[in-house]
Formats: sequence, C-alpha cells, structure tokens
Amino acid sequence: MKLFERTKIGSMEVRNRVAMAPMGTNGLADMDGGYSRRLSDCYEARAAGGCGMIMTGAAVVNTVLEGGIAHFLPRLDSPAYMGRLNELVDAVHHHGAKLVLQLTAGFGRVNFVANNPLQPIGPSAGVACFLDPSVSTRELTKEEIGQIVVSYATAVGMAAIAGVDAISIQGYGGYLIDQFMSSLWNKRDDEYGGDLDRRLRFAMEIIGATRAAAGPNMPIIFKFTPDHLIEGGRKLEEGLAIAKRLEAAGVQALHVDAGCYEVWHRVVPSMYEAAGCQVDLAAEVRKVVNIPVITHGKLGDPLLAERVVQEGKADFIALGRAVLADPEWCKKAKAKQYEEIRPCISCNQACIARGYQMKYLSCTVNPITGMEKRFALTPATKKKKVLVIGGGPGGLEAARVAAVRGMDVTLWEKDHKLGGRLNVAEVPEFKKDLRPLNRYLAEQVKKAGVTVKLGKRADAANVRDFAPDVLIVATGSRFRPPPVPGVDGAHVMSSAALLGHEKTPGHTVVVVGGGLCGCEVAVYLAQEGREVTLIEMADQLVPEGADVNTMLAIRALLADAKIDVRTGTKLLEIRVDGVLAESGGKPVEIPGDTIVIATGYSPDLSVRDELEDLAPELYLVGDCTRPRNILNAIWEGFHAGRVM
Repeated sequence: MKLFERTKIGSMEVRNRVAMAPMGTNGLADMDGGYSRRLSDCYEARAAGGCGMIMTGAAVVNTVLEGGIAHFLPRLDSPAYMGRLNELVDAVHHHGAKLVLQLTAGFGRVNFVANNPLQPIGPSAGVACFLDPSVSTRELTKEEIGQIVVSYATAVGMAAIAGVDAISIQGYGGYLIDQFMSSLWNKRDDEYGGDLDRRLRFAMEIIGATRAAAGPNMPIIFKFTPDHLIEGGRKLEEGLAIAKRLEAAGVQALHVDAGCYEVWHRVVPSMYEAAGCQVDLAAEVRKVVNIPVITHGKLGDPLLAERVVQEGKADFIALGRAVLADPEWCKKAKAKQYEEIRPCISCNQACIARGYQMKYLSCTVNPITGMEKRFALTPATKKKKVLVIGGGPGGLEAARVAAVRGMDVTLWEKDHKLGGRLNVAEVPEFKKDLRPLNRYLAEQVKKAGVTVKLGKRADAANVRDFAPDVLIVATGSRFRPPPVPGVDGAHVMSSAALLGHEKTPGHTVVVVGGGLCGCEVAVYLAQEGREVTLIEMADQLVPEGADVNTMLAIRALLADAKIDVRTGTKLLEIRVDGVLAESGGKPVEIPGDTIVIATGYSPDLSVRDELEDLAPELYLVGDCTRPRNILNAIWEGFHAGRVM
C-alpha cells in the first residue's frame, strides 16, 4: 500500500504516510503543564501501533498574556519542561516514529472567558468572543506581538534540544495566528493588518523565528485553514494564495484544515458528516504547492485513506479519533486486518465533551485511552464462570473483556440478534458510523471465545441452574410513555419502534422530545419525505452536556431538513389528528397523523431484582441502571470485565 511507503518532509524521513493528528490532551498533562507519564503513555501507544509521525496537541509558549485554556494545556515556556518533553521524544523514538511538536501562539477570541481574569487578546479590539459574545477582545500591542514571537522562538529552541523532530505551527481554525490572517477578525491599520501580506506578517515572523531557533534542518509544518466555511470568513481563493506564500516562506509541509469555531463540527467532524469530508480542500491546496500536504477528517477506513494518497489528493493522512479508538490502526491496516480495527464512531463524547467538563481525554469505544498503563488488561488470577445477561454494547464489551482475561464467559440475549439499541440507533443513514461498531463488538465477542446464546431469557430458575460465579446484568431500559391522555393510541409509537420498523408512520408526524434522540428521529423522518414538527418543553434543543460539535451539527441537519421546531412547548394531550400542547401559557393544536415519542426511558431492573442473590458477584452495566449513552454502556461493560 502506498500509505505505508517511506517518505520525507524536508530532511526528515518518515516510515509511512500516517500521522497521529494533533488533538487537545485535556486532563493528561501534569498539574504544571508538563508532559506527564500518562500523556507519554498515550502517545507511545500510537507510536507502537505503527504511526509514522506523532503530532502532539498544541503546547503553549506564552502564559503571561492569556488565561483560560492557556493554563490547561501542555506548555513549553520554561526549561523546567524540557526533561519531560525529552522523555516523550524518547518514548516515541523507541518505536521508530517521529515526534512533531505543535506549538500555539495563543487563542484570542476562542479562549475560555468564564472565570478568566484576563481579557481575551486578539489582533483587534472589540471582536466578540466565541464562547460568550458579550465579551470582546483587546488589541495586542506591537510590543506584545514581539513578545509572543520571542516566546515562540524560545520554545522551539528548547524543543530542538529535547530532540523533537519537527515543529507544527498552529495557524488554523480561528486560533490567534489565524485571527491575524483573516480580515474577519483582523481590523488593524498598521503593518499587521490590511491587505493579505500585512495580515500574514505575524505568521511570517513566527515562521522566521522558528527557523532561526530550530536550525536549517528541522522541518516546519504549518497547519492552516484555506476556507473558514462561514460568511465573511476566508474563502478558498485566498486560502490558496496563503498556501503559496507559506511555501515561499520556507514551510516544508502544509496540514490542511477546514472551518472555524462557528462551524466546529466541520473542523472536528461529527457522526453526521461524510467520511473524508476535508480531503477535497487538501487536494486543491496540493495543486498549487510543491511541498507535502497533510489531510484529515474521518479517514479511519484504511481503503479510503489509501485511495486519497493513491489519487494524489494528499501526501499524508492524519488520524485523530481513529487512533484513539485503536492505537494499532496502522499495524492492522498494513496487515489488511481491517475487520480487527476498532472503529471510531465520531461521537465526540469522550474526546471532546469530556474536555468541556474538565475531564481527561479518552475514547467512547476504547476506555483504555488516556489510562494506557492503569487500565491495561491483565490475565485473571482465578478463572471464574461468568454469565452476561444482555447483548447490547455494554454486555458485549463486558463479555469480551472477561473472556480476554481468561474467564469462562457465557452471554444470553433474549432477542435473536446481538447489538441491543445499536440496531435501531444505526438505522438513519447519517448514523451509519455506528454500523461497523455493531459488527465489531459482535465479532470480537465470538473471537474471544464467549459462548453466545440468542433467544435466551434469564429467570431465577435457569440462572440458578447455570450457577455463575459472576453475574453481569446489561438488560437496558424500557420505554416509559408520558402520562398524557391518548398516549396509547394506535398512531403513537416510540422512537425505538419507529427505527425498528415495528410501525409505519404516516405523512405528517409530530415528534415529542428535543433531546438528541428526538432531533435525530425528526431529521430521519424528514429525509424520508415526511412533514415533521418537533416539540420540546425546554427552551432549547439537545440537553446540556452534549458536545459543541454535535449540537452545531444537529442544528445544521434540522435546518437543512426544514423541520418545524417548537421549543418551550409542552405536550398536554394526544389526539387522533395531532396533539394539544401549551406554548407561552396558551394552548396550541399541532396536526399530525403520527406521534413519535422520543422521551421517557427508564431502567429495566426486573432482572436485577430477581437475580441479584444468585451469584457471589453482581455487576450492573449500561441503561439498566440509568438510561444514558453508548459511552456509559461500553465503559461500564469494560470495567466490569476488568475488575472482577
């Protein structure tokens, strides 16, 4: 495969064309911002798994001018951090990979503003901040610009001494360098603002300082955005002009991104975006430069990644969430063991949402991520007879882990198919990313040696006869309809019944519930050609805690589908021809020949209550304790299998 050819960036030879993409590493650095052993373990696992380059998440070079996120990320603003950076370099080198250190000049208008004592900086004053538009930036002085450039050069010099192989400049996505480069955010009238060349002056000074500090041989990679994908932002024509200027300035590779914070679901694609959604932009950039181009964006399918480089659309493939999901992606892809790759589902729950919750970086489908040493699976000291009840994602993961550790594992599933709610969740075409995971979980259970019995219900008698040492209950949740008149009508169905094709909806549908499930069901119905009204009693869609990427993406889907969305609308009664609701304190009638209820699931504890005294050890997994999401199911299943 061309993907696994040796190639070069400048003078740096790389063993293949696959890089671990730079990502935020929330919660993994030491308390002082140094590269911790946990963070090194995370990167080392991907180097051991075959990545040619490990591109780190952004490290901060100056913590004086900015507060907020600048104090949550790794940093390199003092020699105190060099030793730990060198440990990371050595860990990556031991496995034959190169370490590319991404450095950031700052965050500006996209910085955290809550509880931040410092006003966000920027090229210009009065620019609204992304997270809170009521807060605006202050303009950096020329002296402060110079201070940042010097800080950048100092960090590069320390990185070179620590053994880093290449530097990646964070000039994309609406971060500080990109703010200077864009007329949307740069309103200066001095040498740092105005026409394109003056707006690029800050970036060019950083490139020059990087080269001076790095010496003549260390490659410089510039990550930039040729198209912001928003009104008033940069368009491709200007992006291509920037690419040519960056090459002329001595940059030896371009890492091409797309979008900005206003459309962050296009920068870090959600489940709803197409695979390879950023490749075409990289291909356009590659046409106008003679240096390597790196692309990314849902390229976890090895055959797609191979096709991108075969067709000359990019020279390198950067994988972010795909190698969080499976650190050995490269080894498995090279060996053509495609079915063995644990698939990323682009859910953003553990890699992004946890960051906003101040929790450590991890992965929904791979709970070991971020805990590579602590959660590593070890052989069981005592072989136990394990019975898992329920073949959804939580039960499957629990069974797999227990079997991998050497337990004697049997799984009972009352239906005639494994997968649980994944079987309905994956139905909409825009959620097809779940389908490979569903297949993977089922296959891995079988390969681990689990005895699977379908169509098998658990009760006290047969569990007592089985006599397990360990009982894992993963029986999911039950539909709980809202207590309103008419809810038992023949034209009323749950979201699961709809997606499971248990009932056929009519042409005019009212969806009750504006959480993520309700929004997805509404889009699915609209894409099927039905007229849809979505009602939600809260004042906004999607519950608090969903990641910003998913919220932006689902809102875009709702808008594209032209769905009639009504928030602040409470269901009062279901009628034959629609619903009676309350909005603004007044009754409102909403017509519909079908009513889909996308609310109200409760844990199914019936099996637990009947069986909990029938085994020395009992573990509850997933929705049978409290309806939540796929992350909770898989993580609880993993840990049940790990700790028994």
